[in-house]
Amino acid sequence: MFTANKRARQTIAFAVAIAGAAAFLTGCSSERNRLSEFRNDPTPDLITMSERPDDAKNLNALIRDESKRMLYRDWRYAWYMDRPTRLTPEPSAW
Repeated sequence: MFTANKRARQTIAFAVAIAGAAAFLTGCSSERNRLSEFRNDPTPDLITMSERPDDAKNLNALIRDESKRMLYRDWRYAWYMDRPTRLTPEPSAW
């Protein structure tokens, strides 16, 4: 009786070991061959040597924002809106 339980446990342990080895050997395989995809096009999403499309869009948005702020600043300088009015009865530091 004791040897039958021992034999059953050994069989279960062996089956688990085989299943684990099979899972380990297959690894994280995918249906596509990613290495050949990389060899065909090593830089798929680059506009320049170092920019992705999202990087280029972010840079363009930053440039537009800075240009808009500089334009508003120049507009205020042109109309003297960058300083307080001098038409006050009290003296001004400007």
